[in-house]
Order: sequence, then C-alpha cells, then structure tokens
Amino acid sequence: MSKSLSEFKRFLKKSAPTMSDYEKKLVNLILDGFDEIAASSTAGGKRGKILAGLIVKKGDAVSSELKIDTDEERTQESQVIRLNKVIVENFRGFSDKQAFEFKNPYTFVYGPNGTGKSSLCEALEFGLLGSIHEADSKRIPTLEYIKNAISKKTGTPILYGDTLNAKNVVINPDPGTFEFCFIEKNRIDGFARVAANTPSAQQTRLAALFGLEEFNAFATQFNESIDSYLDCIGKKGKDLADREKGIAGHKATLEGIPAKTKDAETRCSTLFAKYQDCKTIAEIKIVLVGPDGNGGKQKANNTEIGRLQNIKQVLDPETIVVLSLAEKLLGLVKEKGDAEVILNQYKDQLSLRDLYGAILNNREKFENVCPACTSELYRDGNLVVPVDPYDQADEKLKQFDAALAAEEQIEALKSAFNLGWLGMQAKIAKLPTVAASVGFAQEAEIGSLCGEASDAKEATDIERFLNSIQASGGLLRALNEAVVAFNVVVEESKAAIKKLEEENLVVANNLEEIVAISTLIAANEKSEVDAKDAIDKFNQANDALIKDVDAEKPGVVRNIAYNTAYSSFRRKLLDYNAALPIFLAADLNEKSLKFYNEIKKNDHPSDTLKSLTLPTAVGKKLEIEYKNGEKCDALQVLSEGHIRCLGLAILLAKITRDDLPFLIFDDVVNSIDDAHRSAIIDLILNSEEVGNRQLIVTTHGEDFVKRLENAIPMKKYKDMVTRIDFLAPFSPKKINVRLDLPRHYLVVAQQSYDEGRIRDSLSYVRKSFEELLNRLWKKIASKKLSTQLSVGMRGPGVPDLMSLATGLYQLLDKKDVEVFQGALPCLAEIIGKGDRHQIKWNYLNKGTHEEDRVEEFDPVVVRHMLNILIQLDEAIESPDVLGTDMTLDKTKEATVAG
Repeated sequence: MSKSLSEFKRFLKKSAPTMSDYEKKLVNLILDGFDEIAASSTAGGKRGKILAGLIVKKGDAVSSELKIDTDEERTQESQVIRLNKVIVENFRGFSDKQAFEFKNPYTFVYGPNGTGKSSLCEALEFGLLGSIHEADSKRIPTLEYIKNAISKKTGTPILYGDTLNAKNVVINPDPGTFEFCFIEKNRIDGFARVAANTPSAQQTRLAALFGLEEFNAFATQFNESIDSYLDCIGKKGKDLADREKGIAGHKATLEGIPAKTKDAETRCSTLFAKYQDCKTIAEIKIVLVGPDGNGGKQKANNTEIGRLQNIKQVLDPETIVVLSLAEKLLGLVKEKGDAEVILNQYKDQLSLRDLYGAILNNREKFENVCPACTSELYRDGNLVVPVDPYDQADEKLKQFDAALAAEEQIEALKSAFNLGWLGMQAKIAKLPTVAASVGFAQEAEIGSLCGEASDAKEATDIERFLNSIQASGGLLRALNEAVVAFNVVVEESKAAIKKLEEENLVVANNLEEIVAISTLIAANEKSEVDAKDAIDKFNQANDALIKDVDAEKPGVVRNIAYNTAYSSFRRKLLDYNAALPIFLAADLNEKSLKFYNEIKKNDHPSDTLKSLTLPTAVGKKLEIEYKNGEKCDALQVLSEGHIRCLGLAILLAKITRDDLPFLIFDDVVNSIDDAHRSAIIDLILNSEEVGNRQLIVTTHGEDFVKRLENAIPMKKYKDMVTRIDFLAPFSPKKINVRLDLPRHYLVVAQQSYDEGRIRDSLSYVRKSFEELLNRLWKKIASKKLSTQLSVGMRGPGVPDLMSLATGLYQLLDKKDVEVFQGALPCLAEIIGKGDRHQIKWNYLNKGTHEEDRVEEFDPVVVRHMLNILIQLDEAIESPDVLGTDMTLDKTKEATVAG
C-alpha cells in the first residue's frame, strides 16, 4: 500500500461521518482506480477525465457503503519494540539470499554510493510501511520497482522483530505506526529546498519533512471541478433546449395563464363584493349604465346633480335692517316734532332779536341806566327797577339762539328722514322677490307690505306706514328665517352633488375595470389556445428527441449528484491535507527547540534560540526567538544549512514525543554540514531521549562512521554496535556485503595486536589517543569547567598532540577539579610524566609512519599502551571514578595480552 493510499484511507476514516452517500460512492470509485488516479494530475484535465469515465462506467452500480481497511491498531503486547533481522532475496540489488541481523542497539551501515545501502534501507521501508517512497514518487509499481535486475524475479523482504511477549516474530507493514521511524536525507533536503517563503510554501516544507510530499501531490492534483468532463446537462437535453427556445414564449405564456386567470378572478370577486345582487359582469354593467348604455345609476346621478346645481343661494333680505330703519325713521319724526314745538314758542318774538341786541350793545354806554327809559337800575347794589334790561336782553338772545338751532335741526332731520326712507323703500322693494325665491308661505303679506310702502307719499302716510311695519316685525323675521333655512338646504345640496360626483367616478372606474377584466379573460383564452397549438405542433415534430431526452435524464441526474459530491469531497481533502502537517507538528515546540540548540551547541552563542513555535494553523509561520528577544520567521532568516538542522530537530522531536522504539537514519548526515556533525553524533548516541532506542544508521561518509563508532566506549562496543559494510562489487550488479568490520580505533587496535600486526595496532592506538583527547576535552566542557588550555603548535592547523595531552593533564590536576580524575594516571603514563625516557610517546610517533627500522616494536610496550588507552576510554565515561596506579594494574594488561 503506497503512502498516498495509506494516508488517503486515514483521511476517509476521519471524514466518513460527514460524507454524503454520493461522496462515499465517489470515494469507492477512487479507491477502485487509485493507482491510475494517483498517477494522473490536473494537467490537461487528466484526473478529471479519469474520474468522469469511472462515474459513467461504474457510477450507478458502485456502493455507498465505505469499507476502509485502515491499519489496525496494535495492542500493547503486539507492539514491536526492536528489529532483529531482515532477509532479502531477489529484491532490488539483492539477487542472492542475504540476511542482515540487528543484534545490538546500534547498527552502523557504511558503503560508498552505488554499493547497495539504499536496497537495504528500502527493504526495511517495505517491511515496515508496505511501500517505497522512491517507487511512489517515480510512479513505478512497487512490485516492478523491487524486481532484481539479474534474476528478473521479485521477492519481498521478510522483517523480524521482538514484541513485548514474543521474539523473532514477522513484522507486518504498519505505516501509521512506523512512518516516522525513518529519517531520510530526502526529507531533510525537501524541507530546505523550497524556495518560496509564503505561508503555503511553509506548509509544503512541513509536508516534505513529514514524508507527505506524495500525499500532498495526490491531494492537490484533483481538478477544481469535473463538470466539464461529465454530462451534467444532457446532450440530447441541450439539443432539445436549444430547439425549445423557439417555443419558449409559448411555454412562458402557458406558465403565466394561471396567474392571469387568478388575477381576473380576484378582480371579479372585488366587483361582485360591491354589487352582491349581481351574478355576472354583464349584470353589473346594466346596473351602472343600463341595458343601452344610457341609463342606470350613472344617468340617475347626473339628473340629480343637474337639479341640485339649479338651486341658487338667496342673499340676506335684510329684514332686520328694515325694522331697524323703521325705528330710526320714527325717531327722526319725533325729534322733528320736538324741534318744531320749540321753534313755535319763539316764532313771534324773533323780530325783537335786533332790539335785544342793541340794548346789550349800549350796556357799557349807559351802564346803570336803562337805555330806553333812562331809569336808574341799581342803588346801593340793589335792583330798584322790576327787571334788569340788560340781563333780560341776554336771556332772550339765548332763547332766540335755541329756537334758531331748532330750526336748523328740523331741516337736517327732514334731510336724514328722506334719505333713510329712500333706502328703506329700496330694501322693501326686494322682499317680494326673496319671498318668492324661498317659497315663503306669507309671500302675499310681504307683497301687500311692499305695496303700502310704494303708496306712502305724504309725511303722514309715511309715518303711518312706519308704525305699521313695526307691527309687521314678526312677518319680516319669519321671512329672514325662511331665507336662512333655504340657504342651509342650498349648502347641503353642494355636499350631495359632491357625493353623487364621487359615485359617478366609482361607476366610471368600475366600468373601466369591467372592460379590463373582459379584455384579460378574452386575451387569456386566445393566448392559451395559441400556445397549446404551437407546443402540440413542436412535440409532434420532435417526438423522437423528446424520448431520447427522457432516457438520458437518469444519467444526467447521477452526474449532477457526483459533480456536487466531488466539490464537497475535494474541499474536505484539501482542508485535511493543509491541516495534516500542522497536526503532526503539534506539541513539538519544546523538544524541537532543545534538539536544535543541541545540534548547534558548537555555534556562536548568539545563534542559540530562546523559543521556537511551529505553525498552529494553515497560513501561520514557523517563528523563532533568539536569546536577545528578537522574534523572526525562521524560514526567512535561517540559512539553508540551519534549516536542515531545524528539520532534523523537528523529526527527532516527533520521534521522541511518539516514543518510537527504533530509528533508521538513511544517509541523513550527508544533508547536514560538517560543522554540526559532531553535535549530531553526541545527540543521537548520548542523549537520553534519542540514544536510548535502537538505531540503524546508514552513511557513505567514511569519516562519519568512524566518528560514530569511536564515540562508543570500547567496553560497550561489542554489546552496542553491529557493523554492516557494503563494498565495491566483485561482479557487475552483485552486492558485496561484509559484516562486523569495526572502525572503532581501540577495537581495531586490539584485533591487530591479537593477529600479530603490532605496527598496525600501534597506528590505531595513536588515532585512538587523538580521538580520546578530543572526547575528553568535550566532556570537560560539558561539566561547565573552563576548557581554556595553553597548547603548543608546530604550525597552522590543530594543536600538537603532546601539547594537548599535557594541557589536559594540567587542567585535571588542579586542586579545584574533581571530575575525570581516573584519566589523570592514564595521561601521565602516556606523556611520560616522571619518566627519563619517553618510550611510549616515541612509539606513538614512530608507529604512525612507514619507515625502515632496525628493531621491531616491543609488543609488551604496545600492549601496555593499548591497556592505558582502554582505561582512559573507561575513565572518560566515568567522570567521577578516582584514578588508580596504572603501572601496578597488571590484571588489565593480562586481559589485553590474552
């Protein structure tokens, strides 16, 4: 099962509850043709065309029941805790049967490029995952990919391992469990090689790191839609639809007939509600305008309007004014009579006016004497005559002035009376007309009264008439009331006219509505007949095509359902694919940070990270924070080499977080620059989190495998390390494998000594000493001690070995240093501390050079030196063990010699 198929099934298991029946049908079609679909892409719509073909061919018969044979959950007892061996035959480069045992916790596999390491790794990959990434990425069927080129046969590897309660059981592939047991060079390279730094590119990086490139390609290569490859309209149906455009108007007419009929019925119901006694529209029309169109309610209203419009309002007859004038004129008659009485009293004496005036005019002249009789008027202030002529004359003149005023008043009263009488006559003359206009019941009395006014010529007649008209006050007031009542009726007739006009407007509107309804009904009937006739003719002409369309419909309905299901399925798959790397990276921040800093522990302190945050959602970035508090986008600021280190740290974090029992490094170190390889060795071998599990490490780096082996103490080497070497083949296409060829300097030195190759043994002793000093120096640094040494150098390059050994000895010999004291006697022995002749040091120097020697190296000395380095190796691994007297420790020398 390919990784894509395995991950696809995990997606299906998670998403199945939210899928529709047609989505499940589509999934079953995809599973049925998975290899062909996975090998296709969006280019040219190839994948869409394949899916469309499957839908047309099998879409009706496929089941909507999902049966997903996902990887079974392993019980705790059946979980694999280590790998024992793998047997291969007719697999990739292995034509002969070959067994590879993984006896120890660490298996180091070395071989130059092209010698067969990849075949071994792919055997492990196939045995654990059931697929091979390289085959899937190249679109080569797995069984074809693993076929041996010489035998032309295909054999699947058999992988054995241990579980908690069984030994050497055959391991069945389980991608869900073993996917992250592999750390491959390709994953690290893929994480670093993405050029873009967009959020989507960061997601692509994580997908590559977690081995999801293949599934990512599978998930993203579904065409955006498949409706262009599926007939979701119906070709026959489209042809018929094109033809039906010619009768679209008739169909629209028929579709609109019910609404128009309903509209006509509603409008009729509204009219019938107004004229409830009518059963038909024709009856309503007769009520409105009569049978001949010139009668009915409309004519009756017009007749009444004409009658009411002829009634005119009557002006006020001013009868109250007439009565008031009569009273006023009688008052003038009385005033005139009173003035005439006054005038008549003095009328005979008015001739004396001048006499009395002359008397007054002579008053100053005659003073106290009467001007007529010259009699004395006053004596001693008393009047002595009967009347004072002057006072009498003054009084008489005053009386004469009143008489004259009365005379003038009489003339004015006559003028006012005549004027008032004329006005009154004019008003009285109108009364008969008013009485006739309002139909006054006492119209004759009004006419008689008017005649009396006309006949009164003399003052006495007029005065008599005025007195009689006052007696007729009730008659005049009755006329006034009749006029007021008449005018009220006139005002009411205006409202009646308005009401009749409004009724006529309703009649007119109803007549228009009757015409409109009649027109609508007639038009509907005609349109319906015409449309049905046109459609019947069309159906007859296209009978065969219509039948084809009916036969085509089920397929179209199916295709539409699949097209809808495809869009929903694709969206869910893309969402799952986008979130998958984020899901796998969850909760790895702390461990990723720790491992990244350990890999870069030898870099400048400023490169140490304070925090690291992996993306928590699609579109988020991978953020780092340096010790100085600066936060950055990791993939933007880190170099490609540092990004590779980060990728390795993330994978190690996931492996340790998931507590995987074994870890297979497939040439990973070749993706990491030289500056960080030592730190990686320390991390994977010495870390309690990484190195405490079974490790299988493959590499084509000879120096790296040496450094790996020599990082293992000699006393643990036999129980910890299995070596597999792939050598240059003796014959073409034949893999040449050698087992148990150690590169550990002390182990090789021991073997060389045991085989009598003393010079070779001494050469490896020298190399071992160099490696041990470097390891000791690092160990001292790990104890937070100052590692600053004073060393001598012969020239540019690394420090002189003697100088380095001496410097380390002096550092550990300080009073305040308590660790690695077991290494002190070993260092003292090698550098010849206290010896007169530095025999051992001379051996170390001479044993590394090819030169003519008269004498052989003393095996006893070489054996002693080897023993010292073995004890130094143990002392480095036991920093708290005190030193012993190396010169007296003969037991270990005997062990080495033996």
